Amino acid sequence: MKDMRSFGQPSIEAKNYFDTERIKKILGGDMKILNDYAKELGKHFADGMSTSQLRSVLDEIQKMPEKPFDQNRLQLLRPKLAYAAGRHKGKVLEFQKLLDWTIQQTNENNFNNFRYFVEAIVAYHRYYGGK
Repeated sequence: MKDMRSFGQPSIEAKNYFDTERIKKILGGDMKILNDYAKELGKHFADGMSTSQLRSVLDEIQKMPEKPFDQNRLQLLRPKLAYAAGRHKGKVLEFQKLLDWTIQQTNENNFNNFRYFVEAIVAYHRYYGGK
């Protein structure tokens, strides 16, 4: 059985790519940091994650309407991410932990910034050769 105490927390390997301070600034609307951090993450995830794995998450987020904001629907993305992470491990697990924490910080006021962040990660992933 998996040790659930660390569920949702970044692994030692992922800590270099899991920066809660930058995520908070991104959710607060800092598009410069969003661009820089998404570029780092896209490059990091380009080797080890498929575009379809990232796109499936982005597609779910893009289907969510901005108004009215549905916190429950956003929260239901967390188990889907956990399922994918359990199947694929590696960088998929790192991505899951990153987004799981970010989703917990996301609300009606910063949802669009969250959406932009995921879109940018997917775009840079593709740019850096993600297949």
